[in-house]
Parts: sequence; structure tokens; C-alpha cells
Amino acid sequence: MRTRGSALIVALAAILVSAPAAASPIGHQLSQARADREAKLVRLAQLRGQLHALSVRYSVLERQAGRASLRLVEATREVQEARVAAAAAQALLDRHARTVYEVGPSGVIEALLSAETFADVAAANEYSARVLGADAGALQAMESATAVLAVKQAAAARVRQRLVPKQNALASILGQMRSAVTEAVRLAERARRAVSSLEAQQAAIASASQREVGRDLVVGGAVGADQSKLLALLGPTGGRTCEIPEGLRDTGKSFSGLATWYGWEFAGQGTASGAIFDPRLFTAANRWLPFGSFVRVRSGGKCAIVLINDRGPFGDAHRVLDLSMAAASYLGVGVSPVRADVLVPVGGIPA
Repeated sequence: MRTRGSALIVALAAILVSAPAAASPIGHQLSQARADREAKLVRLAQLRGQLHALSVRYSVLERQAGRASLRLVEATREVQEARVAAAAAQALLDRHARTVYEVGPSGVIEALLSAETFADVAAANEYSARVLGADAGALQAMESATAVLAVKQAAAARVRQRLVPKQNALASILGQMRSAVTEAVRLAERARRAVSSLEAQQAAIASASQREVGRDLVVGGAVGADQSKLLALLGPTGGRTCEIPEGLRDTGKSFSGLATWYGWEFAGQGTASGAIFDPRLFTAANRWLPFGSFVRVRSGGKCAIVLINDRGPFGDAHRVLDLSMAAASYLGVGVSPVRADVLVPVGGIPA
């Protein structure tokens, strides 16, 4: 019957606390990963400095580009106004040209020839001079408006030329900032992942090493009935077979029911047969079969041959076998239906 050995567990705990941690090859990798993380942290600090400098440059250029953009907007407005003025001057000149064409030189000559008095001649001369003077004024206004338009267009072009390099510089700085941020994120993530992963592996290995040391101490240090000769009857497969080993024979008896299992929490404790329970061996508990008998357990197309060296399971009549952790793991059994064939040593069960 399985019982908990509290004194043994306390002694084991004391041994484990005082035992040095087992060396692990992960330790060297972890040291390298931590050193690499420190190097990445230095690089991250450099990147932060670069980002700050780039941010300052960007702010200065952005203000300059903003002012240049305002000047370009103003210059564009002035160009538009000059274009409107030039168009108006051109329209006025066109109207005067049409008037001159409609009147023509013959009209002026006719007015002079038809004059009856000196006053008529003077009026004709005055009209001719006014028409010609208006044409000259319209032409001068047109030339002036065209000149102003050219000046405004040149000024706008200069503003635009000064703005383009600033825009290109801003785009370049933004690209550098994005690259720096991307590199910083990548470095930080890689450093964190590498160290975290290796630390987790190291912790898992240390924990597993402690468990193995503890298990060996529990199983190897306990003294109980010798079952080595019976376990040797399982043959070279250690019970991982459907074939009956040479040292065993089939009794022709079998039974079915649910199989459960028990493991390391009972390691090192005495079984009902007096043997020490080792979850790594192919053994089992049953309520009625004699100690020293064997059963071939079938489940899911696989077989395991186990030595009966304990009593149980209790509390449920449908549960007929309590397998060791190794046998249950091999069969894939949790709480599962099984069929068991009863086997005994060829020479009989030892007394």
C-alpha cells in the first residue's frame, strides 16, 4: 500500500537545498547573450542620441520650410495678381487696336477734308491725337504689366528652388529617424528574447537537474524488497512488447477495466510488496493478483508487460490497475479502458 514518507521528503529537501546547481552548457550561452544584450544597450543609447540630434535638425528645417512655404504661397498670389493685371492690359490694348482698325487712316483724312472751318480741322486733329495717345498708353500699361508678371514669376521660382532642398532634407531626416527607430526596436526585441529564452532554458534545466538528483536520491537511497530478478523476466524490452518473454507464461486468465497511474509523488516510498516504488520501471498495483505475477496490458493497439508489486487502485471497482508512470506513458494511458492477460514466471511465483 502506498504511503507518504514525510521524514524522507524532509531529508531530501535538505539535501537539495545544500546541493550545488549542476553546471549547464546554457550558462555559457546565457553569459554571451547577456554580453550581447549589453552591447545592444550601448547601441540603443547611441541610437537615442542620433534620434535626438535628428529631431533637433528636423525641427529647425521644418520651421525654415514652413516659412519658405508661406513665402511661396505669397509669391504665387502675387504672380496670380500680376497675371490678372497683364490680362487686363492686354484686353485694353486689344480694344484700342480694334477701334483704330475700325476708324482707320481714311476716317481721319475724311474728317480733315470735310472740315468747313478751322475749328473742324482742330477737332479732327485732337481726335486723332487722343486715339494715338490712348494706344500708346495701353501699350505701355501692357508692357509694364508683363514686366511685373515676369518679376513675380522669377521671385516665385527662387522661393520654390529654396524650398525644394529643405523638403528633400526633411524627407531624408525622416527616413533616418525611421531606420534608427526600426533598428532600436529590433535590437531591443532580440536582446530581450535571447536573454529571456536562455534564462527560461537555464531555469528549466536547473529545475530538471534538481528533480533528477532528488529522484535518484529517493529511489536509489531507499531500501526495500529486492525485485530485480522479477524485473529481469521482462526481458530486453523492459516490458515494451506484446510478445511474452521467455521467462513468463500465459495463465489463460484475463480481465478488463479502467487503468490509472501514479508517479513521482510516490517515488521512494514502500509498496505493499515491500519493494520501493520507482516510477521509471514497468510495474503496477492490483487489488487481487499475487505479488510477483505479471499482466500484459493492452490499450490502443499497444502492449506493456508489468510486474504486480503493489495494491490498488481503491475507491472505484471499475479501476483494475494502477500503472507506473513509465508504463502509462508508454501506453498513452490516463484513465483508460484496458484488457489485461495474467502471466506468471515459468518456474512459479517466488515465495
